[in-house]
Amino acid sequence: MIFIYEDEHWRNLLPLVHLRPVFDLRCGRRTLLEKFQALYPREKFGLLVRSDLSPLAREQHPGLRVRPVGLVGQVRPAPRSEPFALFISGRAILDKPLPVRGREEVFTNGREIVGFRAKPARIKSLPVSSARIRSWRLPERKVLASIVKYPWNLVEFNEPELVRELKWSSGRRARWPGVDIIGNPRNLRLARGAQVEPGVVFDLRLGRILIDERAQIRARSVVAGPCYIGKGTVIDAALVRPGCSFGPDCRIGGEVEASVFLGHANKHHEGFIGHAVVGEWVNLGALTANSDLRNDYGEVKVMVNGRAHNTLLRKFGCVIGDHAKTAIGSLLNTGAVLGIFANWFEPGLSPKAVPDFARGSRARGKLNELIATARTVMSRRGVRLSPDHEQLVRRIYAQKKSEV
Repeated sequence: MIFIYEDEHWRNLLPLVHLRPVFDLRCGRRTLLEKFQALYPREKFGLLVRSDLSPLAREQHPGLRVRPVGLVGQVRPAPRSEPFALFISGRAILDKPLPVRGREEVFTNGREIVGFRAKPARIKSLPVSSARIRSWRLPERKVLASIVKYPWNLVEFNEPELVRELKWSSGRRARWPGVDIIGNPRNLRLARGAQVEPGVVFDLRLGRILIDERAQIRARSVVAGPCYIGKGTVIDAALVRPGCSFGPDCRIGGEVEASVFLGHANKHHEGFIGHAVVGEWVNLGALTANSDLRNDYGEVKVMVNGRAHNTLLRKFGCVIGDHAKTAIGSLLNTGAVLGIFANWFEPGLSPKAVPDFARGSRARGKLNELIATARTVMSRRGVRLSPDHEQLVRRIYAQKKSEV
């Protein structure tokens, strides 16, 4: 049995993890959880998440056992004669599988705990803090892994993950009438039901491109690899530069570079998004553009939990939380963070941080109106705003109100 758990550092990934566990973040072709499942195709998984998030996580993962971290004792411990359970941090991207069976030990990468194997008795009071795990004084083993510590790591790791995950054996040379291919045609793959219109250009010189089921690449689009285009996503007369990942059911126009779209997002018009992470159910108004490079070419700083953090990156654009919206012609600052349900419409360059539920720079959206809009937006993709989703939004809204 493998348990994927959230540790105490999940707050550093806000606002992206307000409405999802850390392991549901996308990097490359897959989410972090999907990467674990690909590494361990024959193992059973359990998910250990924040208690407030557990009802929605159960809904999102109906085939898996989901337990709140504070109530892990509800997970029935295995008999002492059975092998120990393997626990893996939901923020980890493993280079290769950790051994499921063996003695008790802790797996580390630098100062980060990647996971651990523990006695069944320890499961009853599972700690998720690094200090508590180290207090066990178990043997430590160094392993190769990437750890998603902050939102910008998703952009930093995205292109290497695309290169690693977009691998297939060489096959037949596919041909599409009216489609121009630069580079090796065998580096392009279309899943069942994907469509490509005449007038599309695929640039495969820097990497492979995978177009998943039911995705559409419409005329006058240019798509450069490495790139993953998720199920049902539409690329409409867009310029997609290298290093992009699009989750399911996005609508993409204009120019996008080295960015991760988690899914169900609209950027259907002209404008530029570069080196950014865009949450679900986001709508970017026409001509919305972000800066991903400072004028002095300095390292980009991003606000995390009210503090400015140096990304150590010269190129990083923005983080946009779920259900956020921008008006026509919006300009997003280098390293800007837009919270969930934020609505940015003011002229000029945005501030570095737009709070959750903000309406412009001085007001707060009305909760019932925000939920009504979310219900409408989601229904347009055939998705229902569930009671668990709505209840979590209401709880976060109340928490934010009490903090003001």
